[in-house]
Amino acid sequence: MVKAQKYTFHCKFKTDATLPGYLGSTLRGALGWGLKRTSCALKRQRCETCLLREQCAYAWIFETERYNAGDGRIINARPHPFVLQPEKGCGGSQKQGYNFKFTLLLLDRANDFLPQLAYAVQMMGEAGIGSGRRQGLGRFQLEKIATEQDVVFDEAAPVLKKCANIPMLCLEEPATIETESLTVSLQTPLRLKQNNTLGRSLPFHILIRTSLRRIAALEDAHGGGEPDLDYRGLVQRAGKVQATDSTIRWRELYRYSNRQKKKVSLSGLTGSVSFRGDLTEFVPIIRYAEQVNIGKQTVFGLGNINLS
Repeated sequence: MVKAQKYTFHCKFKTDATLPGYLGSTLRGALGWGLKRTSCALKRQRCETCLLREQCAYAWIFETERYNAGDGRIINARPHPFVLQPEKGCGGSQKQGYNFKFTLLLLDRANDFLPQLAYAVQMMGEAGIGSGRRQGLGRFQLEKIATEQDVVFDEAAPVLKKCANIPMLCLEEPATIETESLTVSLQTPLRLKQNNTLGRSLPFHILIRTSLRRIAALEDAHGGGEPDLDYRGLVQRAGKVQATDSTIRWRELYRYSNRQKKKVSLSGLTGSVSFRGDLTEFVPIIRYAEQVNIGKQTVFGLGNINLS
């Protein structure tokens, strides 16, 4: 099980804004910039060799690292302990006074760094996001931070409350009622590598394999250890499930990388697909994956799925 809390950041533009169509990469980049400015005590020190990295919000949240899984295995990259999800429809040109929001799902220790994240978002607002920042566009104010249970920050009384009880994200037991059909909708582009290329379809066994890989990685790095599951058997049984209806299509999406100085693809699968078969044991797996996104670039909000 992993400690997991979702925080919704409610914001309002103080100036007009010119934003990309998909805001996930812009928010992620701006958040990383703000968090590094608020957290970094040794400006000229590289994160991987910094003595303060274990106590640094930026290093823990944004920098991946090799780590010892505890059973002798060395994992090349610890999965990021957050998932950022922009609100639908908040891209493009927006006027002063426009309200927008985004959510951050924070896992395990990342919850301890909420004060630094809140201040980083305030810095993002002062600097602006999107095009025309140097001309004063895209500036916003952070008005509120809320969980499903409570408001933890309000600009009217700017004191950040600590969450008393952070929920646990866990893989539930299958229901006693059999499930014979379900539909999975892709809310944001899903990028899955199959045989070293990005897949253009979504067979059920690929969905389950990808979800299991995501669950195992997060539980191993941020929870109590990799779940004791029959991974091979689950994938084999998932191969017997048939797709009955699909609107899956490829969506072209790009972001500009300031680091690489070029456009980078965020293209992936969108649409929905329905499945039929013996699905009962797979529902908890997909329910878990719903909450943490799957595939590549989940920190940008990609791979957000919905089960119905």
